[in-house]
Amino acid sequence: MGLFFAAIELGSSPIGRVALGVVGVGLVFYIFKSLIRVGVLNQQYQDPLAFWVGRITLHLFRWRVFLFGGASRRNEIMTWYWPCALIGVITVWFLLVTIGFALLNVAFHANVNFTAALISSGSALSTLGFSTPQNFAGQVLAIMEGAIGLFLIVYLFTFLPGFMDLIRSRGARVAWIYAHTDGSPSGVALLEWHCRNKRVEELHELWEDWGAFFHNLSVARTFLPILCVIRPLSPNQSWACAFGAFLDALALISSAVDRPTGASDFCFESGVAVIQNTHQAMRGTPVSPSRSPDLVYIKREEYDTACTQLAAAGLPIVADRELAWKRFVEAHMQYEEQVAWLAAAISDPVPVWPKALVKTGDGPFSR
Repeated sequence: MGLFFAAIELGSSPIGRVALGVVGVGLVFYIFKSLIRVGVLNQQYQDPLAFWVGRITLHLFRWRVFLFGGASRRNEIMTWYWPCALIGVITVWFLLVTIGFALLNVAFHANVNFTAALISSGSALSTLGFSTPQNFAGQVLAIMEGAIGLFLIVYLFTFLPGFMDLIRSRGARVAWIYAHTDGSPSGVALLEWHCRNKRVEELHELWEDWGAFFHNLSVARTFLPILCVIRPLSPNQSWACAFGAFLDALALISSAVDRPTGASDFCFESGVAVIQNTHQAMRGTPVSPSRSPDLVYIKREEYDTACTQLAAAGLPIVADRELAWKRFVEAHMQYEEQVAWLAAAISDPVPVWPKALVKTGDGPFSR
């Protein structure tokens, strides 16, 4: 109500109308910038408004799970998160644009009071046109606002199919990893499956396919916070755990296997970019760039046993195990903290190593 009375009081003086016009232009400019960031520049920028609406919606859903759902209904309740978050973003856009143009209507004397200006603004933005101002300035503002309203509608219907495809594609790949690791995502188990089924020669094509997928996913930054919380197709599966295990397989390939393909390097870099961008989009705990290699989550004994297991499966392992270990540590530390934080943020497990590999260690990746 304070906004209504302030707008009425300011609109009665020339200086007040200028102030209302400046605030109205500022609101409209901010929302237009947000629309451009989300709809056009999604690959380069994360929009603060979309992030905070998604974060507030997430807290509301977590509160709903805590009070009424419990662990048994968590996945069922969280299924509704992403459509509510998306509708929330569009609703905030609609409300702020309506208020911004209402202030402009008052500033240009298109309406006699703020209530009438708000109704006219909503009429133009919804493209219904039942309350168009009679003066020239008000009609020009109505045309501009109607164009923004059409953009919101077109954006909604053009964005949803692509976003749904991204969800289904990610879910299918998560299910693929679970199916090839007997339900317990592990980089070692994934490589062993290819050895057992005589598909080692197909790994080059696998890295190329996943590299393209990771690259496309890594650039979709604006809605990464929403996508992070969305469950895969199966509610008992975790995308963070699956992708972490896939990166473990790539780290093992690049460090321990003799003559790895170049495609594995591109795939690894793209996969790490996905994890790092998602961690950054979720405002995760900062990761120290100067972290000591001695703090790596996977211990040397576990790595050596993994190499022995892969050699027994038929993969050619490099002779210099010390150099291989240093390469693995360098690769694994690029993503291990981010994967652990993301998994904890969405209450999911971290990638596992087979029990036979665990001898020492107390890091998040130990079992």
